[in-house]
Parts: sequence; C-alpha cells; structure tokens
Amino acid sequence: MKYWYQKSLRFLQTVLREPDIQNYDAKAVVDYMQKANANTLVINGGGVIDFFPNPLELNKLNQFMGGKDILKDVCQEIHKAGMHVIVRVDFRGVEKERFERHPDWFGKRMDGKPMRSGVAGFISAPCYNSYYANEHAVELIRYLFEHYDFDGVWENAATFGMGPCYCERCRSKYRKETGQEVPEAVYRDEGAVPVNYLDREFDSYRKWKEQCAFDHIERLRRTVKSFGEDKAFAAEIFDLYNSSTSKLSGISHRNAREQFDFLISCVFPDSISLFGDMFGGGGREYDTINNAATVIRFSRSLEPSRQPVICTGGNGTKFRYVKSPYVENRLWMWEIAGAGGSVWNNYFNGQCPAAAHDRRAAWIEKDVNAYLAENEELIADSVPVMDVAIYYSPATRDQFADRDDRKDLFSNQIRGAERVLIERHIPYGFVVGDESFCLEKLKGVKAVLLPNAALLSDQEAAILTEYVKAGGGLVASFESSLYDQEGKRRTDFGLAEVFGCHYTGESVAAGNDSYFLIKQSEHEILKDIGETQVIMAGGRTAVVRSEKEMEEMAGYIPVIPNQPPEYAWRESLESPYAGIIVRKEGAGRVVYFAHTIDRECFLNGHEDYTEIYGNAIDYVTGGSYHIRTDAFRSVHCSLVRNENSFVLSLINTTGTQQRPIKELVPVKDVRVWLNIPEDADIECRVLWGEAVFERDRDSVLVKVPGLTEFVSVSVTVKKLTERNIL
Repeated sequence: MKYWYQKSLRFLQTVLREPDIQNYDAKAVVDYMQKANANTLVINGGGVIDFFPNPLELNKLNQFMGGKDILKDVCQEIHKAGMHVIVRVDFRGVEKERFERHPDWFGKRMDGKPMRSGVAGFISAPCYNSYYANEHAVELIRYLFEHYDFDGVWENAATFGMGPCYCERCRSKYRKETGQEVPEAVYRDEGAVPVNYLDREFDSYRKWKEQCAFDHIERLRRTVKSFGEDKAFAAEIFDLYNSSTSKLSGISHRNAREQFDFLISCVFPDSISLFGDMFGGGGREYDTINNAATVIRFSRSLEPSRQPVICTGGNGTKFRYVKSPYVENRLWMWEIAGAGGSVWNNYFNGQCPAAAHDRRAAWIEKDVNAYLAENEELIADSVPVMDVAIYYSPATRDQFADRDDRKDLFSNQIRGAERVLIERHIPYGFVVGDESFCLEKLKGVKAVLLPNAALLSDQEAAILTEYVKAGGGLVASFESSLYDQEGKRRTDFGLAEVFGCHYTGESVAAGNDSYFLIKQSEHEILKDIGETQVIMAGGRTAVVRSEKEMEEMAGYIPVIPNQPPEYAWRESLESPYAGIIVRKEGAGRVVYFAHTIDRECFLNGHEDYTEIYGNAIDYVTGGSYHIRTDAFRSVHCSLVRNENSFVLSLINTTGTQQRPIKELVPVKDVRVWLNIPEDADIECRVLWGEAVFERDRDSVLVKVPGLTEFVSVSVTVKKLTERNIL
C-alpha cells in the first residue's frame, strides 16, 4: 500500500508573515490550489510565531490572531477538497523575552553567551541536545496533532545548530560519550560559529554532533509517526555542491535518505548566494538553468523510493515581494517535471499567490502541476535512465568544494560534466560514493565520470576497477583517487593501474597559458577539433607519466608566459609528461585527463574542453545511448523510466543571450530516436504538447513539429522479453 506522500506531490507553501493571519480565508486558499492543480498545503504552525492559540510554555502568540483559529479552518477546507495539509514548525530559536524565561533551554557559546541564529542576530538558538529543540518540540508537535487534523510536519530551518555548543547538556553528554571536553573555541564576532570550528581539533566533536543532529531529527520523526505511518515528516536537504552547511550544522544527506518521507531541496533560480545581498549586494545571480533537474536526479540516487521535490517559487528567496523572472521560472519548473520530480511552490508573503502584493506569477505552476497530476502513474516512481553516471564523492566535496570559483575543485567539475552530457543529449544520473556504493549501483551504466573524485577509499577504487575490467567505461580527471577517504594523499593514484599513468608528486596551477601537444590527431576523442598541434589546458594539471607512450593522445606542455610576446615560446613543445591518456583495461575503455577539463567545460566552455570531453564519453561508451536526436544543444532532453514505461521530455531553452531568459525562440521539426527493439510490442502516448510517432528499425522516432517550452511523450513496452529489457 502506498501512502499519500509516496504519490504525486504538488505543494503550495504559504510562508505567512505575522499580519497575514488577519481575515484569513481558507476557502480562497483551497480555491487557488484547485485552480493551480496543487494537492498539498504547507502552512505556518508554531515556533518563531504561533499561528494557533498555543497554551504551552514559551509560546509566542500571533498578535493579530484575535479569536480565530485559522489552522482548524485550513484542515477542514483542505480535507473537504480531498487534499493534504502539512504544518510548518520552526525551532531555530526565540527572541530575548522568551529566552530570558528559560535560558537553560538553549545553546551556549564557550564564553557563556547565547548562541545566535544565522542572519537573525536577535534570535537565541538551541542546540540539538537542548530542551527547547527536543522536549519542548515534541510537546508542541504532539499538541498540534492532538488538536488538528494535519497530515504531516515540516521542520523548517532544521540546520539551526551551527557550530559547537557549551551548554551543560552538551558538555556532560560529550564528556560521558567520548571521555573528552568540548574543544576551545576562538570567536571573531558575536556569532555562534568560531573561526577554528573546521580545524582538525574539532574533527571528533563534529562527528559526534552529526549523531546528535540525527538523534534530534529521529526524535521528532518518531513523534510524528506515533500518530500514524500515514503522517509525513520531512525537512530541507541543503546544498548539493558545498559542504559548509552540513559541516557547521551536522545535518547531511544521510538524514534525508534515512529519516524524511520525501526528499525536499530548496533550489531557486536566483539563490546561488542566498544571503549575499544582505551584505552589500543588490542584484540577482542566476543558477545554471538545469540545476533543479540536477537535484532531482541526485535525490533519486540517494533513495529511489522517495519522491523528490524542489522547493522553488514565483517570487524567489531574494526580493521576496517581487516575482522572479517569469520565463526562467517556467523553464525551471519544466526541468523539474521532465526529470521526474515535483514542484513545491513557495510564496513568501500573502495568504496565497493570488493574494500577494505582486500577482504577476500567481499561476506560474499551474501547467506544470497539471502535467504532473495527469501523468502521476508514469512519473511518481520514475527514475532517470542512466547511460552515464556522474560519480558524486561526498568526501571530495568536503575537502575540495568552495564557493569561490578560483578555489573550487569539486562543484564546477560536476557542472562541467553535466554541461557536456546535456548538450550531447546523453541520459545521465548520479551514483553516490558513500557506504551504500556497490557494483550493483552501476548495473546498466555504460560509463562512469570521475570529475576530480580526488578522495576515494580502497574499496571504492576496487569496485570501479572491477566495473571497468568487466566492460564499463571510465572518464577521469585531475587528481581523481589521489587521496584516501580521510583526505590523506597517496604516493600514487588509487586507480593508477586503470588510468595507465603515475603521479609524479606535483600538481600545477596552469592558468591561461598552458597547453597540451597533440600526439595522435586521428584518434576519435580528437574528432572535429580541426587542424592544430596544440589544445588548451587551462585550470590545474596533475603532472603524470604514462606507462605506455602509445596510449598518450596529448602531452603536457609547461606554462608558456605570454608577456612580453617576443619571449612567449619554448625551444620544444615536447615533455616527458602526459596530458590525455586513452586506453583499454580488461573489457572496458578508459580516458584520463591530467587537467581539470570538466571544470573548464563549465567556467570556460571552449571547444578544446567541451568537444574533447564529449568525444571521450562517446569513446568509452561506444557512442550508443537510449536516445539520439537532431535537436539543438539548447533543447534539453530528459529520459526517465517507470518499470517498462519511458517518459521522454524536451525542454526548450533557446532564447535571449543574457540571463535571465526573457523570451524563447520556438524550435521546429525536432526528431528524437528512442532505442526500442523492433519486435517489442509498444504503446506510445503524447503527455504534453504535440508529437507523432514512427517505427524506425530498432527505434521509436518521435517527431515534434514545434517546441516552445515543453513537450513530453511516453513509450510503454507492453510485453517484456529478455531482448526487450533495455
């Protein structure tokens, strides 16, 4: 039996401000949801401010409540309409008046001052062991379920426990469980996070704190589930690319995989630096247009059985009173739907989007929700078809990710690999290099990409070696496998046998004037590069020696400074070091790039990076994928699978040059071939837009006469045989 939260989820979250409770009209909210094709409401409950008559200790009643109880009205109207409602609770902390009533319920800095919560400097924060976040939180959740007919709980701002805590509970618990004292903190300001918190002296404490965070969330989950397994519990999953939040708070993807009933990530088109504008900025930055779909694919890799949802919305997280760019947001939501995910429309002011100050994006999610609702049976349990897998190494993220592009050696590598896969319309997904990684996770995967997967355990390296020798493809870059899982540098690559080269002990920052000398111009990975002896090799390069000269496609040339130009030359472009190595290992094929080519695919985008990297993927896979198409690179193709049904979606991003995209240029006569054996009994359906189908030998040819925003089709193999299992 499936519970409601295991089916199609189409959320509206009204993040109510305190005065929004006045004249609250639950029927109008439900009417909006019905017209917007939503099926679940998330509404403020309690914590920061209570939106119900809360009789419990340390309450903070909404000053505009009067005698009305909007939560009773909401539950009644939502359920009458056959929809669901989740209550939002927030235990990030309290203001001064409440704190002073029970200072022992909250966290402490080493100097005895209260811990402060993020940018809200007036809020005193609890820790994961504190009374406020545990006994008090449990009591509040119990009260809400006992007095209201909620379908679940949303713990907002679950990462409140930043930095170390020196309250008596934490000190005694840490001492009892580890035999140690909490390390001494060095503070720079009034914040909760000391400047030395990420140093080695806190390593053991941070690991201990992760378990405290896990225990806190598990306690709240058990409380929710005590009212029935059909009651849902979830909280946010934060940054896919940067580990700072999980390092500082102790909340990680482990919590999502093991404790949340659906996987929710907050990913807005303009939220690259969520708090940046509060400190002197003023504009909006725009994330890569495919990033929401990336998070859906990643969520499915964490736990395929959980519904992945993106919390986004019509008015963004910056300039919350004004809509985000409309066309960008539409594409953002179609990308989510195409990848098999659901939309959580998050509005930050007003009772609902139709009652907000800015109503220009009030119905932006209507079409996307309609598509998800109409095709629930096909989409809800779908997973990405994964011809190619990007290897996501949490250990590498923790050590090499950085929000500064000049320092980052993780995030941009993945983004660059994705750029090439998307431009070449290659179906892909993620495999996560954690304790769950095994050879079974690579079943059906034609190639694995290691975008500077620098930290790999011996076990991970052994699994990847076995995968390649059995016929899998591998494309790796820079320092992949040079470090063990703890971050200790090996004397050589852990995958040196597979790469066919050895590390010399040096990695160099190549900058703008580094090149590779082409040695075998006729090889297929250099296809269509053109008549040249050298190619770009910017970024950073690991200096390596190959085992067999015949496997070198290009050699490393040390930097040639470009000023003064008269001296910008070398006596010889030859060197004893390799730049690109192509080889066969067992039944598999391998390409190793000594430089950060995937990073440069994203940050630079020159053909010497994107085309060669794409050619390398084609080489190790044999160039055969579930789909092929004549669509422009600006048309994103997403292929997901639900048992024996395939859903192919096309998202058109062809538009104005600058971000945000202001208008789309319709694309005509797009053809996509989906590989389906000729003798398979199939059923084809158009799910959204216009398309026609033809049989073309071992393929189904999908013809799209016109693509403005989004087109989606399904192909179901009605009778599976051994040959028809793709």
